Amino acid sequence: MAESLNLFYSMFLVVIYLLGYFVHLNECVPGCTLDRPLLGEFYSYENGLETHSSFKETGDIERRFYRRESGAGATRKDTGGLLVNEDLGECFKLSIKQNYYEVIYRDKSQSCFQCYQIFNRTKNINQIRKSSCGETTSLVSNQMNFDDLCRSIDEQSEFITLFLKTYSAEECRRTIYGTFHFTYEFREGGIGICDNPSSRLISCPDPGTPFEAINERFRMKYGYCKYLTSSFDADQLNQCLGSWSTPDGNIITAIANERVGSERWYDKFRCMLTRQDQPQWFAKSLFAECSSLSSPTDGPEKVIITPVIPEEPIASCYFPSNLTGQWINTANVNARVLINATHIHEIAKVNNRGWLRETYYVCQQTSRSQYLVKAVTKGECFSYYICFDFKDRHHNVLRYRKSKSFMSNLYKLYPNRDPFYEVCSWTSFGNDANWKYQIFVLDPPAPIECPFTGMWTFKQVGQPSSLIHTRIRGGVTPRPRDHGWYITCDPKYMVSQWSICGDQTKSMFADREYCRQLDPYGTPIGVYEQPDYIYQCAGYWREDSRSMMVTYDRDDPYINYKCWVYERRDLTTITLSRSAGSACGFNQTSESYRPEDGADLAVTLIEAERIHDDCPIRYDDGRNVFIDLEEFNFYYAKSSNIEMNRIFFLIFFCFIHLI
Repeated sequence: MAESLNLFYSMFLVVIYLLGYFVHLNECVPGCTLDRPLLGEFYSYENGLETHSSFKETGDIERRFYRRESGAGATRKDTGGLLVNEDLGECFKLSIKQNYYEVIYRDKSQSCFQCYQIFNRTKNINQIRKSSCGETTSLVSNQMNFDDLCRSIDEQSEFITLFLKTYSAEECRRTIYGTFHFTYEFREGGIGICDNPSSRLISCPDPGTPFEAINERFRMKYGYCKYLTSSFDADQLNQCLGSWSTPDGNIITAIANERVGSERWYDKFRCMLTRQDQPQWFAKSLFAECSSLSSPTDGPEKVIITPVIPEEPIASCYFPSNLTGQWINTANVNARVLINATHIHEIAKVNNRGWLRETYYVCQQTSRSQYLVKAVTKGECFSYYICFDFKDRHHNVLRYRKSKSFMSNLYKLYPNRDPFYEVCSWTSFGNDANWKYQIFVLDPPAPIECPFTGMWTFKQVGQPSSLIHTRIRGGVTPRPRDHGWYITCDPKYMVSQWSICGDQTKSMFADREYCRQLDPYGTPIGVYEQPDYIYQCAGYWREDSRSMMVTYDRDDPYINYKCWVYERRDLTTITLSRSAGSACGFNQTSESYRPEDGADLAVTLIEAERIHDDCPIRYDDGRNVFIDLEEFNFYYAKSSNIEMNRIFFLIFFCFIHLI
């Protein structure tokens, strides 16, 4: 029994040894099968040599290096007879790493091995880094040193960019989209920037193209500059081969000139580099390589683009004369709006870096309060028809509704269709029941009478950073209370005061800490107090059963305009809600203070007029915005004024009677 167990154990060890041997032998057998994206015919430009690489399905890798014949120009084919070198080898081992392919390449002529790190950037572009060719004495020792061979590749070494000859275009929108004027400058061959007004870069979809191929190419029309030898006249039509990002934030795009034949690979492929935070700067290579591009301002060719309008519409109607002026569009992040007799020019910041988005609305047709305009935006591809429905202007406020946009090319194809009938129909303004008018506010606004007056104490609730705090307007430090020349105030007389009084009824004065204490002669000891906030009234109206008001705060460093919803709760109480931005929220009420309602502060005013304050309450809910409140005389309770008026009236009456 023991002998049979020993025999079984010996046979088991032999089987394990043979299996391990065959597995090890199988691993050392050269050869691998290549598939997409490694498979194909590629072109590259390496060390001044044009390189044609062939990665075959069987694992064979052939790379031939050609030197371009001097003076051959465009008549010479790239596969000519100036062969400098060729590498004929095969894939010995293929492994897939985290973000690249690792290929062990065996050179058939030199009997050495190289490690290729192949990064697939797009379906048309591969980039490779490779080690030097290391000779080995045996397969077993070489197999153990493959990792060391690949680790010898410097991570900071330059990539070799391989362009697939049988490429298919990809989307360009990530890199560039729109209509631009551009200037260009070459690092060598001429010093100076060529700024020809006819230079255009157009990256727009062709009308009627399917959505999956919206714009796969862009046009660069170079204009010639008379005194620059490096400038030229050319009209390039480039196809995008895909783009990718580098770890330092650069965006690289591979392009192919569609107007260069397939026999001229040297002139066909290029690389462009830009950044997401510098989209108006490009660096462009002169050959089929990307390693010469390090930043948008450092490259063989530098291009600076400036957005322009795709067309110049002609005005055919006029806006009302009281619409002209400079306005602020509170619905578009405080965009600046300039209106003249025929044009509306809107200038908005698209991000915190200050880049501008300029749109022109040109009057085309009008009926009643509706105006059909053609909208063109700098940097866009097409023009659109939009309808504005304006309310009558009041105070410093111009209220309007804006329809959906309709592509104007549609009406060029079908001239019998009436754009005004379709664009200005009520269905074009949307069927959402929760809508309100958007507003333009005059910039700067002229002060108007506030919709309510009085002297109040207030309570506030809202976001911590939005509360009304004690401050010195225009300064950075809070007002000192118990130091300097300020008189110490009894804490029981310290209140938060909100006032619209006397001859200053065109602004609301908010003081977080106001001293209501009086001296023995009845004079407030806080006579030298300055309010913390001054909100100048710019306009008010009533909409959706809500009273709304716009104010202007010149001391606010970010948002000067605020929208308020106000409501009188009873004879002595008014509630207000301040918007987070410049426009009131759809769901904002007089008690809102949450961001989801579009508000950041809610204030409750409680009437606190004293006997001699002469600050009566007046309230207007904005039902009739065309009443001029300045025409009303609000007499304050001063017996001397009333007595003098009565005496003057009696004298005047007696004089008329004697006559």
